Amino acid sequence: MKQQLVAYFQRLTDESYQLLDVVKLPSDIIPLQEFIPDFSAKLANLKSSTIANYKNLNRPQCNWCKMETNLGVGLNSIGMLSDRLSILIIKEWCLRNKTNPNGVKADDLYRTQTMDIIHALARASPGSSSMNTKITHHKSEVTANSWEEAFYGLLATNILNWESQEVLYIKDIKSLPCEELRGYIAWFSFGNIQRNEYIQYCEELYWRQD
Repeated sequence: MKQQLVAYFQRLTDESYQLLDVVKLPSDIIPLQEFIPDFSAKLANLKSSTIANYKNLNRPQCNWCKMETNLGVGLNSIGMLSDRLSILIIKEWCLRNKTNPNGVKADDLYRTQTMDIIHALARASPGSSSMNTKITHHKSEVTANSWEEAFYGLLATNILNWESQEVLYIKDIKSLPCEELRGYIAWFSFGNIQRNEYIQYCEELYWRQD
């Protein structure tokens, strides 16, 4: 079963790269008020077809009742590992396609970090991903009815989070106008709440027995 799951998560990763090839993240920083609506719309338009492609991968069904469910899963839960995988997918795509592409570094990232996470996913047991959830009264309105929809939502949210955070690493944020800076702070708060909810959906729906 482990090797079947490793192969499945490799195919899931490949399918997610194809999504990023269509979305085409920009090399230059786009103002938040332009980037979020534009790329949110792109990702919404691609949602149904990508989820269908994910489902066509025919994820091997684990009998979680027969799996080890003792304490000790920690951060190696499906939800937390899915979050890490989605971020590595984005990072590798950026290394291959953005300014000054570095295929050697991208290959090394896949061979070491991505494959490590894929093998961890293949060995994962039911856990408690909600440990990553902030104590807050704020809620997003995300929903997911299948593992594939939850993973897509997590990947899409992390794409938006990744790009919106580029300003922190490229520009001097102290030079940003106050209104623009408040916009980034508001988005980071909302985006991380949404991300945490999708992490929880990934955990719950992966182990759900239909």
